[in-house]
Amino acid sequence: MSFGISLALSLLLTPLVMRIAGAIGAMDMPNERKIHTRPVPRLGGVAVWGSVFFTIVLLSLFGPSPISWSKSLSMNGALLCSAFVLVVSIGIWDDIHQLPPGPKFMVQLAAASLCYLGGFRIATITNPFNMGSFTLGWLDFPITVIWIIGVTNSFNLIDGLDGLATGVAAIATMTIFSILMLKGNEPAALLALIFTGALLGFLRYNFNPARIFLGDSGSLMIGLALALLSIKSSTKGSTTVAILVPLLALGLPIMDTLIAMLRRLLDSLMPGRKPEKLLSKVHAMFLPDRKHIHHRLVTLGFSHKNTVLTLYLVACAFGLGALIITISNSIGATMIIIAATLAMISGVRHLQYKEMAILRNGILLPIYEWPGFKSALIHGFMDLAFIALAFSGSFALMLGGEFDHEVRARLLFNLPVVCVIQIIALTLSGSYRGAGNATSVDDLLRIVRSVGVSVACTAAVFILFVNDASLHHAIFFVSDFYLLVSLMIASRISYHVLTYFFKRETKEGKNVLIYGANSRGVLTLHQILDDERLQLKPIGFLDEHPLLQGKWINGYKVLGGHWKLPRLLNRYHVAEILLSGDDLREEVVRRVTEFGKRNGVTITRMRVNLEEITSIRSSNKSPRGAHILHQNGGGVSTETEGVPTEMPNGFSDGLWEMEDEA
Repeated sequence: MSFGISLALSLLLTPLVMRIAGAIGAMDMPNERKIHTRPVPRLGGVAVWGSVFFTIVLLSLFGPSPISWSKSLSMNGALLCSAFVLVVSIGIWDDIHQLPPGPKFMVQLAAASLCYLGGFRIATITNPFNMGSFTLGWLDFPITVIWIIGVTNSFNLIDGLDGLATGVAAIATMTIFSILMLKGNEPAALLALIFTGALLGFLRYNFNPARIFLGDSGSLMIGLALALLSIKSSTKGSTTVAILVPLLALGLPIMDTLIAMLRRLLDSLMPGRKPEKLLSKVHAMFLPDRKHIHHRLVTLGFSHKNTVLTLYLVACAFGLGALIITISNSIGATMIIIAATLAMISGVRHLQYKEMAILRNGILLPIYEWPGFKSALIHGFMDLAFIALAFSGSFALMLGGEFDHEVRARLLFNLPVVCVIQIIALTLSGSYRGAGNATSVDDLLRIVRSVGVSVACTAAVFILFVNDASLHHAIFFVSDFYLLVSLMIASRISYHVLTYFFKRETKEGKNVLIYGANSRGVLTLHQILDDERLQLKPIGFLDEHPLLQGKWINGYKVLGGHWKLPRLLNRYHVAEILLSGDDLREEVVRRVTEFGKRNGVTITRMRVNLEEITSIRSSNKSPRGAHILHQNGGGVSTETEGVPTEMPNGFSDGLWEMEDEA
């Protein structure tokens, strides 16, 4: 009855609200952030709220219902009703007059505080990995308020496509209804079911193409209702996993909100952005944009309806996870957490957010440019931390991971001795002679040798002076060596790895294929990636050798020989083919050159030229040591101006040059 009445009322009230919205000017006008192209009535929240309210009234007056007027007229009921009246009122006002965020936030804060006073509180936080929980104490007020405001706004954020917020909210209310019924909380379950009927009735008019939108009066009200129902769903039951139930039941809007805040913050830290104050960066986290999950799916080629239906399935998957956690033990809950985490990571990766790819977008590179980061002192402190981690890890492996009070005492007693011995050995053996970011193979070999010496010194001291048989095993020192050398080498090459990813992702220009998958080809690839003046973007390698076909070299695939050029030209829109040296067979060069002439593809050759400096040229336009570019047919050549006058005769300078083979 409750579901049917709310569904019928919603179907009847929504057309009436559509006419009222048009009469009073509560219309959603199209703009650059919105997908619809014509004015659409708002105030959908009035239809949903009216359906829920009148359903409760009818059930209370004419039928047996767990919801009684005595509870509604109590102090807690009055506070709760006041909170909803505030949120719906500010939403209606915003639908008509477009309020700024400040007043809306203050009203939401007041409504959340009223709900807290009305008995809706997050008083304990539980750990899904064990049977423990702890009481929040005075922190229950700010955490409850943050939860209510966060969930309320999360539904406002995903209300960007026809029917998206309404359908996701209906799935969430059905999930919460099922959980509350399993826990025996019938009054709250009835409210969730009433909301489900009202939402599904409204979805009839809100699905694509929408004839009415929820507006802030709907999205804020639904968000508040779900925030409170989710708090109820996390009590009176499986307390070991209680906190996960609302998180999964409302998984999609919460995930979208957190991703939006994180990517906006990361975007403010991207290279090339103007330096901003901390408050400006925090403010940027809450600015609207068109990069939410539903926007990204549309950008990736999904139709409007397919995007909405796909996100419905995601919401259903989250809801199913919440139900499974409700009826499972802690082990099952742990598996759900792992699966949900992996699914979210995979999903976010496929959305191709450039801001989220912190290994590729260059956000971490400015850290390496800090002068202090290049000093041996900073690397010494980093290596001290690595020494402690490696020794502790080896200690745990030797003892099977059992850390009781006695084991921790032994570890803390020996750790300072190890740190002193190994940092001295690393210093004396030359680990800090390298030039920081310019780490070479020779530097890495020196690190391996230095770590070996430091671990050998530690072993000698322990065997001679430490009376602890568990620390005398060879396997202990072998594991210590491998852990320490891995951490130190990873820290030394991290700059090169990040730089490689950043240059590869940000490189722009003509698509170019490199002919020659050998050392010269790799040298050519690095020159293209490092030299910003060469407006070339590597696509891959070409090579005749059959054993190299399909292999990857420095992250780029060997796509085949010259016979595959017609297919590669259409697939990758190749504009230039770059011959990496002079050792290619004349027949291959001839065929490639003829192919380039027939298809309008530039054929160039890159080589290193050693030119003797016999005279000094001066220019008022270029500073000393400046690099200039010359266009040479279809290629580019580089040379250096402003060589110091005191440079001796006969000095040879290695120059990169690209010549047009045609």
